[in-house]
Amino acid sequence: MNDAAVRVLLVDDHELLAQPLAIALGLRDLEARIAPLGSAAEVVATAERTSFDLVLLDLDLGGSIGDGANLVPDLVATGTRVLVVTGSTAPSAAGHALELGAIGVVYKHEPFGELVSTVVAAAHGEAVMDLEQRRALLKAARDERRRVAELGAPFDRLSVRESQVLRALADGLSVSQIAVEWVVSEATVRTQVRGVLTKLGVGSQLAAVARARQAGWLPDPG
Repeated sequence: MNDAAVRVLLVDDHELLAQPLAIALGLRDLEARIAPLGSAAEVVATAERTSFDLVLLDLDLGGSIGDGANLVPDLVATGTRVLVVTGSTAPSAAGHALELGAIGVVYKHEPFGELVSTVVAAAHGEAVMDLEQRRALLKAARDERRRVAELGAPFDRLSVRESQVLRALADGLSVSQIAVEWVVSEATVRTQVRGVLTKLGVGSQLAAVARARQAGWLPDPG
């Protein structure tokens, strides 16, 4: 590589965007490379080996990496700037990446020419997001954390046994099956179920499980 070249690393698992974008950046006199995505450590190691001026980071990397935002601090620590290029329209996700050190966010649904121009500007150290846009995304991240905390608060009030009951219900066990498995009376289990419903403010076992999935207390089966 030419030491004087402006270098860009693309961290994106969507080849239909990454390949054309790398070619377009090359036509704009940037040296663009697509990062291997075997693991988060591999991505960071790639950034460490070469002095990149900019990393273009997708937020949804799938596979073993998952949420690309988790890479932002380690990438920034290599001395590069990180620009999020995402297909997600969730402002809280973009705001979270900014909190972690990203310089800005651009969206994949933007016209390709505009996307390329924004990346070129960022690679040359120019600002790509105004203060109001940045503040709005950061606020969205704070609001989402507050919402999640509020959804999760009732689950902190569950006793250990009530938490176990709720997980058993989510696994499809009935009250009688739980009682047999735990060698307790059905009356005991029903009391614990009532405690779960009361603390979560719901009227049925199905609603309790649904509330737990909505709050992220239980994983989404899908």
